[in-house]
Amino acid sequence: MPPHSQPAPHRRADAGAEALHALHALSRRGFLKVGLGFSAALACTALVPSLAGCSAADAAPQAGMAWLRPDDVAMFRALLPAVVTELAEAPPPRREALVQETLRNIDTSCAAMNAGAQAELRKLFGLLASTPLRWALAGIRQSWDATTPEQVQAFLERWRASRLATLNAGAVVLVKLASVSYYVLPAAWAGSGYPGPNAPVYKALHA
Repeated sequence: MPPHSQPAPHRRADAGAEALHALHALSRRGFLKVGLGFSAALACTALVPSLAGCSAADAAPQAGMAWLRPDDVAMFRALLPAVVTELAEAPPPRREALVQETLRNIDTSCAAMNAGAQAELRKLFGLLASTPLRWALAGIRQSWDATTPEQVQAFLERWRASRLATLNAGAVVLVKLASVSYYVLPAAWAGSGYPGPNAPVYKALHA
């Protein structure tokens, strides 16, 4: 199973800070800026929806979200049980509630990023939304909603073990966005072994 951080949560903003830190490192490595071949691949996969009159680049956010699109939400729904293992063990109603809250945190973090970071993140999400590219680079041929946690874990391990810094950075960003956005939830603190912040201090900070 891929390693994942279990930070001591304080505020929802922590998720954005952690993700931004990862994206800054990602940008220093030239994440997803791997030349014309990759850009051409993304452009080709974009032609199919464009010819049908619906460009993926113009897709609207998922209902109730500020930035995440339906394909992004489907991807993170598959990622979360693989990255946050206790989610897979939770009863279905509780799991769904935690997933929804985590998705909102991920959306909030992405929406708060600067335009450059969002552009790089959109490239990563676009790659993983494309069936041919996802199959070639992540080994996942089926749709995200038909993907098992074990398959997602294998994909993340493959990227983290890759010789390509691009894939290494992509795995780091996906794991950070998923794990940090989950572990800032007060409902997740007990499962992570975090007792929660000092109650008077927490109350004062959130007054």
